[in-house]
Amino acid sequence: MTSRGKTGHPPVHSSEFVTSVFNLRDLPAPELPEVAFAGRSNVGKSSLLNRILNRKNLVKVSSRPGFTQSLNFFLVNNSMYFVDLPGYGFARAPRHVIEKWHRLVEGYIEATRQLKAVVCIMDIRRRPDHLDLDLLDYLRAAGRRAMVVLNKADKISQPRRKARLKEIKQALPPGLGDLFVVSARTGEGTPRLVEEIIRTCTPAGHDADSG
Repeated sequence: MTSRGKTGHPPVHSSEFVTSVFNLRDLPAPELPEVAFAGRSNVGKSSLLNRILNRKNLVKVSSRPGFTQSLNFFLVNNSMYFVDLPGYGFARAPRHVIEKWHRLVEGYIEATRQLKAVVCIMDIRRRPDHLDLDLLDYLRAAGRRAMVVLNKADKISQPRRKARLKEIKQALPPGLGDLFVVSARTGEGTPRLVEEIIRTCTPAGHDADSG
């Protein structure tokens, strides 16, 4: 079922793959606002992107950790880019490959572009580890907004959620704002997340559904 925003229109009414970037010189012109999506390998990043883009297989889903090795740009509502970043934390990738991914991602995040936020996807069943915390610290130092999204909510019972959320909040640095609890499988929590992303990318006074 397509989720609908407060206006009654689907928050994402069009989406298409644009390009895969392996080198910073090939980045699209920074003409539109961008939101990047980051997370550990196999955290469900690709599945969540497909869910919020209302497309089943637009973003390739793989059981192989480290499958995404480029910056993948998707044009959304003809007015913004969603950017799928390579997953982190996959130790079996060759060291030179991991270092190349780091340079690519850091170069993109630090570039003077219209990057409005980085959606940091984590597994609600697991306490954030040093890699998750390093990413948040890095984004803060780079002056980039981080939106923390806890995926796989369908894997944990409602009675356990309150305790898990408390534990996760205690592990995260202060000042991040609200956490988004979602499930890529069921769609739970995704309308609120999508509306916040679109609001972040929409200039004040402009109707996001008119594009």
